[in-house]
Amino acid sequence: LKPFWLRCSRSTYSTLSRRATATAPAREMGVEVASRAREFVESKNKEYEILHKAFEEQFWGTKMALTQGDFSSDLLTKTKQQMEAWMADEKNLEQTLELLKEGEQGIEPMDLKALRIFKRTFACYQMPADAREIRDEITALESVLEGKRNTLKTGYDFEGSRVDASSTALRQMLRSEENEAKRKAAYQGVREIGPFLVENGFPEIIKKRNELAKKLGFEDFYDMKVTQAEGFGKKRLFEILSDLETKTRPTMVKAIEYLKNTKGDNAFEPWNLAFVTAGDTTKNFDPYFPFEKAVQRYAQSFANLGISYQGATLNLDLLDRPNKYSNGFCHWPQPTWISEKTKFIPSVANFTSLAIPTAVGSGKVALTTLMHEAGHAAHFANIKQPSPLFSQERAPTSVAYAENQSMFLDSLVDDADWKAKYARDRDGNVIPFSILEDAIRQSAPYAVFPLRGMLVVPFFEKALYELPADQVTAEKIQALADEIEKDICGGLMGRPLLSVPHILSDESSCYYHGYVLAEMSVWQTREHFLKKYGFLTDNEKIGPDLTEAYWKCGNSEMFLDLVEALTGKPLAADAWVAEIGQDLETHIADAKKSYEKMVKALESGESKDRELSTLDMRVRMVHGDEVIADSEEEGSIEKAAAKFEAYVRKNYFDAKL
Repeated sequence: LKPFWLRCSRSTYSTLSRRATATAPAREMGVEVASRAREFVESKNKEYEILHKAFEEQFWGTKMALTQGDFSSDLLTKTKQQMEAWMADEKNLEQTLELLKEGEQGIEPMDLKALRIFKRTFACYQMPADAREIRDEITALESVLEGKRNTLKTGYDFEGSRVDASSTALRQMLRSEENEAKRKAAYQGVREIGPFLVENGFPEIIKKRNELAKKLGFEDFYDMKVTQAEGFGKKRLFEILSDLETKTRPTMVKAIEYLKNTKGDNAFEPWNLAFVTAGDTTKNFDPYFPFEKAVQRYAQSFANLGISYQGATLNLDLLDRPNKYSNGFCHWPQPTWISEKTKFIPSVANFTSLAIPTAVGSGKVALTTLMHEAGHAAHFANIKQPSPLFSQERAPTSVAYAENQSMFLDSLVDDADWKAKYARDRDGNVIPFSILEDAIRQSAPYAVFPLRGMLVVPFFEKALYELPADQVTAEKIQALADEIEKDICGGLMGRPLLSVPHILSDESSCYYHGYVLAEMSVWQTREHFLKKYGFLTDNEKIGPDLTEAYWKCGNSEMFLDLVEALTGKPLAADAWVAEIGQDLETHIADAKKSYEKMVKALESGESKDRELSTLDMRVRMVHGDEVIADSEEEGSIEKAAAKFEAYVRKNYFDAKL
């Protein structure tokens, strides 16, 4: 059974073909069709823009738990349903197909391009009335579960007392808390999330998602999501992922054995793994990644890469607080597009991290998250196409395409030359290479663990959506999560699968494979640029190259085609597998050479910083409803970053700073 939109389009084309033969002479028809196409494209673009903004405002308001404004789960559901109803409106697809059938030759190129993305987008959302009813039921169920999750009081039990702590704080404890008993308590606290979800509606959501997908002709919900977003099905996806899994399993087994031999069997316990493999790295890095300087350092790094935000506005909510959504994200209440053929509409981006400035290690985590989400914002700010549908993150936008950009940019934080430039203490002293060498020796033998930690999520969701409906129960889901975790990761991990927030909402469920494909492309892209230029950090040619090769086209090109076009070869796991299998001493020698080259460039004055004004953006730092700093009001990004730094020092640290 084919999806509904494929089954209905044949008759639509037949009807339109009959209409086309009964129209005016070709030249007059071409002019008339071109005029109608121009009017149709502009009107649909503006209709979508209004609906998109309404939904994204509710998304931000509810996720950030804002109190100033009319935000609620009910309004979030309503605006999402209105946006999806517009996308699913058969008339939009029918009119698009009619214009394409009647006169492709007479339509202006930009309008023709817009009509083609209309066709791809509308096709993803076509469904019969009974399927739309199921989709609306899913949206309502998700809204209820999300509301309950937002009010869940997380924490841990220790020495007879309950200690309140956000899920972010619990994960931070697993990385940096020296008391093993407390780490174990924090792990148990994170594990409480899973039972809560499965007892509050998650199984029903899984069953309803599968019911919808099968009604539309797909194998299951995962197959539907990946087909719509990536352009290939679940079978092809897991051929790629299984190849990576197979190639890295021996490395994982070797790493686990090495860990236990060198640090004891207890080191692989889920509450110990992150702490033990980090060693003193988190503590040693901490002075050189002061959180309050994160905004300025991210901005300087991006400016030196030659990145421009094309007049965008960025709203940054970086600090953790109660009831705030427990995962970093970047969304666009204003997507970019070219209106009326010549007028470029800059983007507005909202993105968030969950920093606890006083926690050891929070500065590096927050800066990496900032580089990641700001990478998303840079990507979507540079899409220049004749419709906002090219610059929205839902299908048919590839998940891997969206994540490739941000993950490439956050990967720089782990480079030795980047640290030589940007990892400095509050007095401006550069991080010593001895700390970097120690970190490499601590982490490189276990580089396969994060890889497997990414792989496990799509393998879990694949198994979850392949369960027969009568087996989708609270007990089975919890058992399945642990089973898949033990198989793919070699044991239970510090981040239980049911605590991964992506699996809950429609937008991010069956999404995590995108991170895996993107990471494959990150290493392939890094390999390409290193061969082409010899270095990455502060290379002002990289921003323009990314803009031309990956960003400007939006979702008009397929992800796999873009990677091959830039790097000259099809996407493969080879570069990533080679990175994690690199000889340790060679790794250290290469890092030292890169580090020393940057230090020398800084000492000689050869390393120059570009003006932050070249970023061409307005940046607002907010904390919920509170506006901390605004570059437009302060007069520059530098002054806004300084005001944010002062705010963090005043509110989180004592006077000695």
